[in-house]
Amino acid sequence: MDQWKRCLHCGTLNVAETFSCSCGADWTDEYRSVGLHFNLYQPDVEAIRQAIYAYQFDSEAGVLQYPLLPYRHHAPAGLFTVGGTPLYRLDGLGDYYERDIYIKNEGDNPSGCFKDRETLACLLNTRRKGINKVAIYSSGNAAASAALFARHLNLQLITFVAGDTYEEKIRYIQEQGSDVIVVGDQDTTFEEGFRLYSRLSGRGVFQEQAFDNWAVRNPFRVQGDKTTAVEISRQLLALGEAAVPDYVIVPSANGSHLAGLWRGFKELHQLGIIDTLPKMVVAGIRHANPICEAVRREQQDQPVICSLHDLHPQDAKMGSIIVAQEGYDSVEAAKAVLASGGVAVEVSAPAIQQSMHDFLTRERELALDKAILPEPASCIALAAVRQLRERGFLQPGEVSVPVITGHGAKAKETLHNLLRDEPKLIRTMDRIVQKKIPQLKSRKAGQAGRRLSVPAGYGSVQQAFLSLCRAQAVSSP
Repeated sequence: MDQWKRCLHCGTLNVAETFSCSCGADWTDEYRSVGLHFNLYQPDVEAIRQAIYAYQFDSEAGVLQYPLLPYRHHAPAGLFTVGGTPLYRLDGLGDYYERDIYIKNEGDNPSGCFKDRETLACLLNTRRKGINKVAIYSSGNAAASAALFARHLNLQLITFVAGDTYEEKIRYIQEQGSDVIVVGDQDTTFEEGFRLYSRLSGRGVFQEQAFDNWAVRNPFRVQGDKTTAVEISRQLLALGEAAVPDYVIVPSANGSHLAGLWRGFKELHQLGIIDTLPKMVVAGIRHANPICEAVRREQQDQPVICSLHDLHPQDAKMGSIIVAQEGYDSVEAAKAVLASGGVAVEVSAPAIQQSMHDFLTRERELALDKAILPEPASCIALAAVRQLRERGFLQPGEVSVPVITGHGAKAKETLHNLLRDEPKLIRTMDRIVQKKIPQLKSRKAGQAGRRLSVPAGYGSVQQAFLSLCRAQAVSSP
């Protein structure tokens, strides 16, 4: 089996450690522009097929069982299990919606989020290169996941966030042990901060300091996401369903998760393990999802930018971690939806609220027994099921799999506001959180990370990064 990187825009082979291409497309300066490709020989195919058929969901190896996960033999000993998350049939909600619904519960990953799959895939490549220092740009789950891995493996991690990031999110990332650079003030958006971060990467600043870049441009993130597709297919078969659902519904902002899932299903199809492909559904916040907008326009060769002018404040607050003006993997995500014959679904705060109500009411016993609590962004996927039904896409007898991307234990305040008029459901939610917290592999007992707040300028951000590098070098034995 051969593996190489190729530019997603111009198609040329790519060996740049900055995950960039010099083909001249303006949008590739920030967006993911490099993808991994495989050349399989006939003996490889049969061995890979047998490994997938033997995939065990109770194995401590988790996603490391997937033979097309790059550099999996570089996994460290004693690492916690990533993947192998459960798939549950929703009997109560399915009867209410009159449709067959299964949820893929990514909240059972170590940090309570699907991002652990992406982090592990990045880690394998980092270890291959012999690097023990990492940078990431994130305001939430990706940084929390990266910090969990970094502390467990004694890696240095520096997280960049925009000035408009909620204070509690910054504190949480620090509590996990990551140093944090806050870029700009409260008016500095995610996109503004990310452009400065991307310039650091593009100019080789991270590489000069021997840091690997785990942000969205890293093509290995998608390689982690594709393992979810393998598990969905194998689990559906084990539950007596066809190996491929009719619809896979993915809450999306940047789009890597959706692009990765589609990649996973296509690999299974190319290997002859499945005969059909699912329709991919992108689910997002109304007026704040560039992938949805690109699907509507059928735009596949360059990204679409949302204005956010029509975004309702309540929608912005409820779906904060999934509100996006730009999606940095949106080109590949839009391609996935359009190529699969899928659809874009946008929902608002009332629909999110209703979906959480329906889930906790009609799946209460399952939620309490298995400690399932969708974070607000995941409720978007459940709300999309109802909308697909109402719009005539999801027909009786068809199977949908909404992906529960993360656990609500890290969004208690938002969920309390969501259910503020329903004290019985709040009590149910609190019981679930109490049961879930001990399961999350938090490392809060360690030393908190440092924090630097700097103006939103290239020189200031670069200097802050270099100062943390020097401080670490001084403090290291």
